[in-house]
Amino acid sequence: MSFINYRPSVAFVAGFCLALAACSASPPAPQAGEQPIATGSQQAASNETEDIDTEATILTVLGLAKKGSVKDPGPQTGRAVSPILWQAAHDTLDFVKYTSEDPLTGSIVTDWYSPPGNPKLRYRVNVFILSRKLHSDSLTVTVDRQQLGADGQWTETTIARQVENDLENAILSRARQLKRAWAVAPS
Repeated sequence: MSFINYRPSVAFVAGFCLALAACSASPPAPQAGEQPIATGSQQAASNETEDIDTEATILTVLGLAKKGSVKDPGPQTGRAVSPILWQAAHDTLDFVKYTSEDPLTGSIVTDWYSPPGNPKLRYRVNVFILSRKLHSDSLTVTVDRQQLGADGQWTETTIARQVENDLENAILSRARQLKRAWAVAPS
């Protein structure tokens, strides 16, 4: 067979290789002492983070097949923090203000809270989410309790471990509800 019969195949392979090279090419590195030059569109594009869909197939690209969302529902959290537990902790502690919260490390610290009818007691809750799993050992809750003394000073008092366990159980119960709701929700 002559080369003429293989010409379309060679042209296809050459075009495919050029397209592949263009997709993976990076801009040339600046020489020593040279400042990199970027146009306005390149600067705008470099500032925006872009999610690349690595699981797309030709059928999903052409719109012939429907693909579900690959993003986790709920708030954006760190790699070691469950978004379900994070949201459940916020829902459970919605009656009190937060002093600090960090979704990347999974820590929530509330402000001091006095229950209605008892202004001489105040509580502060600390929640630590330790894992992405929905287990009881993925969550730690500590409660600080202070009592107002006769001298007007707040003093630390002990609190039953059952209070902390009850808060953990309430957060885990809300997390199970959220997991069921997010599993049913359309993406």
